[in-house]
Amino acid sequence: MANRIEAQAPPAADTSQVKAVRDPSEIADTYALYLDDESHSFDGRADEILFPTTEGELAALLKQAHAKNVPVTIQGSRTGLTGAAVPLGGIVINVEKMNRLLYMDYEESRGVYTIAAEPGVLLEDLVRAVTTKSLDELRGRGTPDQQAVLERFLKEPTDYTFPVDPTETSACIGGITACNASGARTFRYGAVRDWVFRVRVVLMNGDILDIRRGEVFAEDGRFEIVLSDGSVVEVPVPTYEMPQTKNAAGLYAKPDMDLIDLFIGSEGILGAITLVELGLVPLPENIMTVMAFFPSEDDAVDFVYDVRSSDSPVQMTFLEYFGPNALKIIREKASGAGIKVPALTDSTQAIVFFEFSYTEEDMEEKVMALEEMLNAHNSSSESSWAGLDRAELEKMKTVRHFVPETINATIAQRKQQYHEVHKIGTDMAVPDEALRDYLRFYREVLDSQGMEYVVFGHIGNNHLHVNMIPRNNEEVEQGMANYMTFAKRAVELGGTVAAEHGIGKLKREFLKIMYGESGIQEMQAVKRALDPKWLLNRGNMIDVPSDI
Repeated sequence: MANRIEAQAPPAADTSQVKAVRDPSEIADTYALYLDDESHSFDGRADEILFPTTEGELAALLKQAHAKNVPVTIQGSRTGLTGAAVPLGGIVINVEKMNRLLYMDYEESRGVYTIAAEPGVLLEDLVRAVTTKSLDELRGRGTPDQQAVLERFLKEPTDYTFPVDPTETSACIGGITACNASGARTFRYGAVRDWVFRVRVVLMNGDILDIRRGEVFAEDGRFEIVLSDGSVVEVPVPTYEMPQTKNAAGLYAKPDMDLIDLFIGSEGILGAITLVELGLVPLPENIMTVMAFFPSEDDAVDFVYDVRSSDSPVQMTFLEYFGPNALKIIREKASGAGIKVPALTDSTQAIVFFEFSYTEEDMEEKVMALEEMLNAHNSSSESSWAGLDRAELEKMKTVRHFVPETINATIAQRKQQYHEVHKIGTDMAVPDEALRDYLRFYREVLDSQGMEYVVFGHIGNNHLHVNMIPRNNEEVEQGMANYMTFAKRAVELGGTVAAEHGIGKLKREFLKIMYGESGIQEMQAVKRALDPKWLLNRGNMIDVPSDI
């Protein structure tokens, strides 16, 4: 093991055939979507939009921009919620045409199959190809050993999948790696970081790093990168302490960290990802999905503490929560859609939505243990809704989506009258012991103001989304002030200001709350080492220093 890695010089590449959009009116009209993301918070602008198809082309484009001192925004499918993919001038390099699966391999140290993909591959396409074993495009790709692994995988009687399940399945592989995406099943499987075994990254000068997990580790608080011209770049590792929670805020930093983790979750400010190798897991034999109904929020939280304890006989895949105001939406929309939600009564005040796997041999044992835990917290199997067949699971999915759909529709309607109105949704997470206090803090602040709000989300990771729904422009200001209040409280409790959506261009001020000015300066030092001209994804995560 060592802290040094040698960069590869970019291959000779002809960029004259790269699709380029340079006409200002065409960019503003036909390609307007490439100036925005799902946050809809910035008026993006770009001088040109480029669509490379290979790593060599992308490296050549970055090298050219570096020589001309032109800022570059790397973007994929633009499904993010923080403006990270929104250009604020300069060049856009979009990787959607780098969309090939590359090879399959086997990670001996962890005993898992892996699949490598270019950054523009959509998550939903990769998952579909893996779960259905529709991998003909991989035949003949990779080394002979990798081709042998592919043939072995195709003959496996077991089905496999990529375990991390971000809600936005149209996200691209490069994007979910750059922001360290997560989803409901992160409760069991962790975030994308936990399943990345290799990345190839192009630096702003065009040099290429091939980083495999377990090969390069920080020593004495730094990494050393030998560039293709022979010069050595020292990359300092930040010394701040990250929260012990689900977290997607700032650069990953630990004293003896793996170099690969510096780039995962870095939001594109250190380099452009051109290859990601992801781990796969077997699909469980059977899955049971349940909505358990509780007469109070406290009962629901007590159940969560109980069922997620280390000695719980039922290990959950995910644990989701719907609070009282979310229940109002579910009741209204289910009735309007003619959907009967079994066991949902007028006295129900909270839902815990969860999933666990079982075998025919242990099903009875797990169901009995679950019944005991439900009974201990004023619920039961009779006052729950279990999905055992595809029809019920689809109905559950519909009911679950009533909540965000209704919130978004309400916001759109109010925005017609009040232009500044937008949804203000929190993304904080806190340590296990702080869940109850933090949820109570949310309620006390918002109820005292009379602010309309809905609470739902990933309670298994203490990561609840509190959606504030302003009725007018004045309440938008109040909601943004609340967001700052909630962020400060999360940090006081040992939590994070961004558990899954990242920082991007939208939440830089909140990152300062978490790490202070010294932490921001340490991140800037990493950025300066790898991109001294500050050209790559400028404005993401950290402010541009005054001397740039």
